[in-house]
Amino acid sequence: MPVPGERSFRSRYKKDRSSGRERRSSSAAQRGNLQESLSKIKNGLVGMYGLARALPVFLRERITVRQAEEEIKNAVRRRGETFLESARTLIYANPSSLYLRLFRIAGCDFSDLRAQVLADGLEATLERLAREGVYLTSDEFKGKIDIVRGANTFRASGKEFERRDLSPGFVMQTSGTTNQPVRTLASLDRLAFQAWATAVFFSAHEVWDSPHAVFDAILPGSGGTNNLLIYAKLGIATERWFACKIPSQSRLEAWSHFLTTYLIVWMGKLYGPGFPRPRFVDVGEMEPIVRWLVRRRTGGKTCCIKTAASNAVRIARAAHAMGASLEGIKFIVSGEPYTEAKHEVVARVGSGTTSRYSFADGGIVGFGCANPVFPDEIHVLQYLLAPILHPKPLDDNSAVRPFLFTTVQPVSAKLLLNVENGDYGTLEQRDCGCALEKAGLTVHLHHIRSFEKFTSEGMNYFYGDLYEFFEKTLPVEFGGGPGDYQIVEEEDENGQTRLTLRAHPQIGAIDEAKLLARLNKELARHSWSHEFQTRTWERAGTLRVRREAPFASARGKILPLQMRR
Repeated sequence: MPVPGERSFRSRYKKDRSSGRERRSSSAAQRGNLQESLSKIKNGLVGMYGLARALPVFLRERITVRQAEEEIKNAVRRRGETFLESARTLIYANPSSLYLRLFRIAGCDFSDLRAQVLADGLEATLERLAREGVYLTSDEFKGKIDIVRGANTFRASGKEFERRDLSPGFVMQTSGTTNQPVRTLASLDRLAFQAWATAVFFSAHEVWDSPHAVFDAILPGSGGTNNLLIYAKLGIATERWFACKIPSQSRLEAWSHFLTTYLIVWMGKLYGPGFPRPRFVDVGEMEPIVRWLVRRRTGGKTCCIKTAASNAVRIARAAHAMGASLEGIKFIVSGEPYTEAKHEVVARVGSGTTSRYSFADGGIVGFGCANPVFPDEIHVLQYLLAPILHPKPLDDNSAVRPFLFTTVQPVSAKLLLNVENGDYGTLEQRDCGCALEKAGLTVHLHHIRSFEKFTSEGMNYFYGDLYEFFEKTLPVEFGGGPGDYQIVEEEDENGQTRLTLRAHPQIGAIDEAKLLARLNKELARHSWSHEFQTRTWERAGTLRVRREAPFASARGKILPLQMRR
């Protein structure tokens, strides 16, 4: 029998041992965090040093319109050979390549691939490969689900697509399209290739000699720094950088982004034609931008500003409220679908618009046509990317065929081979007669929409993880059942993108304020970037509740997200 007090002694002993293990574990975790922080500091300093050495050469070697036209024509003419060389060195010569595994499953060796490209062309070859299983859905590419091809099942880690041999650059990140923000490297070589099309684009829209401004984020956001460096590469001195901040995960990371941003600004001033410091503005305070645009459009020159589509609408609405005309202003819009409704709001104050389409892993896909039929019509940069439509629709009840993108020039941070980016739209070739077509860019995209994320205020949120929230959590907390709740991405009468939570009337009485608060809480979960997005949407009044039946397909299928088109 245990003596009195023995059990309590043993309990205290075990507790002390446990506490000791916890302390040792905590100390080990702290040492690990410190080592990780030191590694990040070292890598950041090495990256900044390489960037500082490379930027003078990048900025001094300017690109003219004529040079850009010739470079594009030659690159388009050689694109099949360029793709084959990349496939040979980066896929077939790499035994661990996931793409090589897909090629082998399809029974396609390099000689087969070369023969098909030379005989049928790049796009026809890519379409045939996609039919034979050589493609990746967006979830497969991110490693969220298994890749199943016949009897073969495997999964991507994401690391196998990253390039390690790129020129110096800087790290960017999206606002978060998965549970973690998408990080990618913007190499200076990639920016130089994109500058070719930018030069022809400016010439086509007659804004080369215009006063230019950018309304976009500082690092780690990509839009501001990328555009300013490309403009400087063309010898264009951007006059204003209206900026917004993107939160960082740590103070160390924030300082790294801050220092890199101001390194680029400083180098731009020393070696470029002129480089503005960021002037921070809030999305609710568009008046300073309107006043600057009104001042700069005097003198008969078109004033050009690059920003997200939602910001263009917001600036136009602010100008309308101020009684100011923006005639002579040209918006270059990106970041979310530029629809007819948004176009009408911007046109109401006399502004012109054109689009630019890009995504994180592929970079800039294309620039707006100078003779468009549709507001968001763009010319694809065929010398950089080869887009096709997936041979099969998303499901039996949908006509949506996702875009599949393939890297042509090996200058992007990730190698793409028939990879979905989550978007779809219309892909066609037509004669438009603008300078971009004359340079050899004959493929057009328009009515570009997302099939797996909702987009507002230039930020994306993939909705795939919301199934359980809509079908289980909300019914338990507010009543109803699966299929009674749905988010609708739509535009209000002012052309502003809104996210409306539909709640079926048959559920009964609901406290809509609590329901909206619960939605905000869910959207802010999982990552700091989601929290940032939700706060932005709250300030912009993006989210709202409406009592009506969710949309159902012909077969009764109700998705958590519905696009109003």
